[in-house]
Amino acid sequence: MDWNHNVCITTTGAAPQLFTTALNFLAATQCYVPDSNYPNEAASSLDSFDFIIIGGGSAGSVVANRLSEISHWNVLLLEAGPEPPMESDIPHMDGALYESKYDWQYVTKCDGIRHQGLKGGAVKWPRGKMLGGCSSINAMFYVRGNDHDFQAWVDEGNPSWSPENVNNFFRKAEGFQDMELNQDFNIYNTYGHDGPQVINTFNTSYAELAENILNSWDDIGITKVPDINAAKYQGYGFCSISRATAANGQRQSTYRAYLKPATNRHNLKVLTNAFVTKILVDDVAQAYGVEVDVNGQRKAFIANIEVILSAGSINTPQLLMLSGIGPADHLLSKNIPCKVNLPYVGHNLQDHLFVPIPIFGDKPGPEYIPNQMFDVLKYLNNKTGYLAHSSVINLSAFFSRHEDMSYPEFQSHLLIFRANSSTAKQYLSIFKDDIVNSLIRYHSDKALYIFAFHLLHPLSRGVIYLNTSDPYDHPIIDANYYGDYRDLKISVDGIKILSSLVNTPFFKSINAFIPRLNLPQCNEYEFLSNLYWECCATHMTQTVFHPIGTAKMGPDARDSVVNNFLKVHGVEKLRVIDASIMPLQTSGNTNAPAIMIGEMGSDMIKTEYLSKI
Repeated sequence: MDWNHNVCITTTGAAPQLFTTALNFLAATQCYVPDSNYPNEAASSLDSFDFIIIGGGSAGSVVANRLSEISHWNVLLLEAGPEPPMESDIPHMDGALYESKYDWQYVTKCDGIRHQGLKGGAVKWPRGKMLGGCSSINAMFYVRGNDHDFQAWVDEGNPSWSPENVNNFFRKAEGFQDMELNQDFNIYNTYGHDGPQVINTFNTSYAELAENILNSWDDIGITKVPDINAAKYQGYGFCSISRATAANGQRQSTYRAYLKPATNRHNLKVLTNAFVTKILVDDVAQAYGVEVDVNGQRKAFIANIEVILSAGSINTPQLLMLSGIGPADHLLSKNIPCKVNLPYVGHNLQDHLFVPIPIFGDKPGPEYIPNQMFDVLKYLNNKTGYLAHSSVINLSAFFSRHEDMSYPEFQSHLLIFRANSSTAKQYLSIFKDDIVNSLIRYHSDKALYIFAFHLLHPLSRGVIYLNTSDPYDHPIIDANYYGDYRDLKISVDGIKILSSLVNTPFFKSINAFIPRLNLPQCNEYEFLSNLYWECCATHMTQTVFHPIGTAKMGPDARDSVVNNFLKVHGVEKLRVIDASIMPLQTSGNTNAPAIMIGEMGSDMIKTEYLSKI
């Protein structure tokens, strides 16, 4: 019997019945014992530390581990959220934590012009609010990026971030476990094998379907390769089964990989549910500590050596501005005294957008109703089955418009809903009812394939700025998707390549077709024309959860926030180590680069201070 029947995703935050059953059963049997919360008084015995790290996410957990390796350094890690709940450990439940207390629940600015296919006319931006941050809530794809990406960072004036250097830090982080691929000499040398971050391949029960998809990509010139991170981009494109931050049926977040093994160190204190309201900066522009709200009580902690900001691409610029570091005119408008005028704080926002390309086909057939308790028992017994693999089918394609490109322009992930799937409507619920109805009417007897189109290197730039001076008010996120019209033209070329899948042998064999969306703004355009796809991209675009760049790394304080060594321009003893420092987007999912940034930033600190001893 095939117990791993579904290949569906839930992104609404409301867990399906199987998820609820799993949680209730796990809790009732106490077979899964969640970790106890870190006590809020964990840091009360010591008010000053050598290093204070703000944010225990993908990069912050790495930094906490690496700095506390030095036994004479006292390190404090402050995390606004709690420890991850049991849902975080179970791969298939990655979407179940959206819009919960473990999610910051950000929403982009509504401009009344774009995103008119989405309810509310704005894009929800889930961000992990717990130890492990987004690595505790994401789909676990592990994609390093392309050497071209990091050479572009060097060309922006950041010489330490060469492809050779960053690949050394990727390998330092990695503990690659796919033994079958390890037999390939080239792939073996691509990865590190002794690092804390487990990298593996999801066990899969849909191998035949996955192979059909890979073959279809291959049919349109996107060549199958053994490994995404080992592939050298040449020509039109490549596709592969993706690597994942998961092993033995469990998520391997940076909390699991880096922070948990370090929590017994006498010199590392971790304080959860600790909301940092301000970085303390004196009159000579030197950071000397932080102000923190812990259960309604304000505390101040002093940093003897450095404050390290690892709060992510939204919270990092917000906290800098709340602390008086940012564009002077904007700070003045919020009645915040300007300590250091850094006009680029919050600017340079980039994200990988997500345009859904729907295709209907005869297979997979109607959804099998699972024996929910058996699936839970199977997971408890050996961490296999429905719950043990990601809710997104673990394939990725990278491709470009031209044969002579040296790096990919586009990426595609894939969501699949069996015919008459109960979870399809949950996914589609982010769209307006007319659009949902235009798709659901086919779904009673047709499978729905959502090919997610991603523009990897957008020219558009957004900005994050303060709504008020209250640290609890969410900042305003102006993602500015397609603000540069060239992005739209390039995207249409990529969308048309991806939509040509409907003409490949596998999709023809299942009578596949692309439905017309009932989107009033687009109804006047010829179906599948360039103008139709431009309109759909403008109004259907979502995020694939990869915001970067809002504390840009660069040599000039006029158009960057931190220097090559991640030190904030004009401020002593303050460093940023997270994805916000990335000057340009990488070719793929951004969690792996964030981990690498944590490794490299930690090494920079050790090199600077240990060499003085």
